[in-house]
Amino acid sequence: MLLVFAAASGCRRAEPRARRVPPPSATVTIVPRTPSIATYSCMERCHARLAPNPTRRELVGFHTDKRLAHGTTLTWCTFCHQVDNLDRLRLIDGSQVSFDDGHRVCSQCHAERYRDWTRGIHGVTTGSWRDVGERRSCLACHNPHDPHRTQFNALPPPSRERGREQEQHHD
Repeated sequence: MLLVFAAASGCRRAEPRARRVPPPSATVTIVPRTPSIATYSCMERCHARLAPNPTRRELVGFHTDKRLAHGTTLTWCTFCHQVDNLDRLRLIDGSQVSFDDGHRVCSQCHAERYRDWTRGIHGVTTGSWRDVGERRSCLACHNPHDPHRTQFNALPPPSRERGREQEQHHD
């Protein structure tokens, strides 16, 4: 009898609701890095006059402040920099990318962080989730030669009392 009543009243089993996913940002641009590099272009300023030297050695002159402390595999400049054009970076397959696409170099070894970065979870993305957003590259926060950052301590969550005060204020 219960089945007859359900059918007669037009009730039917509820279909599972489709999950609403907000649309991705229409446009996310990567903020160019080259305008903020004081010594860019390396080739124009200095290296065009020098023969490429991929030999690992102690740097003298201009680059004495560079400290390469980026894991055990990055042991020399040419791991990331193109030997014959230091204004270009190199991927593991040998292809070249600009400094503005440096995140692609980072992604080769740091795939999980890169995935989080592309989703806006890691790093800095500003703007709107629905319209236009700007994302800072890895190198906006990390020194590519020594990328370790000091540990950040998260701020405490907002107090419940403050939230109640704001709710009462808006009533």
